[in-house]
Amino acid sequence: MNLFRHARWNRWLLAAQGGDRRAFRDLYRELYPDVVRFVARRVGNAADREDIVAIVFHRVVERLDHFDPGRGTVRAWVLTIARNAVIDHVRRRRNHAALDEVVLAEFGCPVERLAADEVSRRVRAWLDGQATELKEMYVLRYGDGLRHREIADVLGLSESAVKQRFSRSLRELRLHLRSMASEVDYAT
Repeated sequence: MNLFRHARWNRWLLAAQGGDRRAFRDLYRELYPDVVRFVARRVGNAADREDIVAIVFHRVVERLDHFDPGRGTVRAWVLTIARNAVIDHVRRRRNHAALDEVVLAEFGCPVERLAADEVSRRVRAWLDGQATELKEMYVLRYGDGLRHREIADVLGLSESAVKQRFSRSLRELRLHLRSMASEVDYAT
C-alpha cells in the first residue's frame, strides 16, 4: 500500500468522525473490496459472507471514534474488525466449524491451485501442524498481502514479534522441506 492511499484513508476517516458522510462513503468504496476478500477467504457460505461484511462496516461506523492513527493504518484497523467479526461468526457456529478449519480453508485456496506441485503439498502438511495464530499470520501475509506492521496491528502483536515468528517458522519450514527431501532420496 502506498503512503498516499493511507494518508487519504486517514483524512476520510477523520472527516467521517466529524460526520462527513461523503468521506465515509469514499472510505467504504475503497476498503469494501479488501474486506470482501478478507471475509471470503475465511467463510465459505456466501450469505454468511455478506452478513459479516455488513456487520464489519456497521461496526466501523459505530467505532469511528475509536480509531487511533498512532496504533496502525485505517486498513489494518478495519481488517481487525473484520477478523473479529469472522471469529464471532465461527464462535456462533462452533459446532459446525472450528477456527482452525476456517483458517485452513482460507489458506488452502492459493495453495490448492498448485496441488499438483509436491512442494506445495509439503508446505500444506507442515502448516497443518502449526498453531492457529501462525496459520493466520501466513494467511494475512500471503493470502491478504499484508505487511508485517499490518499483521501486527490485526493480531495485536508487536511488529518485531511478527517478524521473529515468521523468521523462526520459515527456518523450521526449510528444515521440514529438507528432511522430507532426504526421506524421498533414501526411499529411491
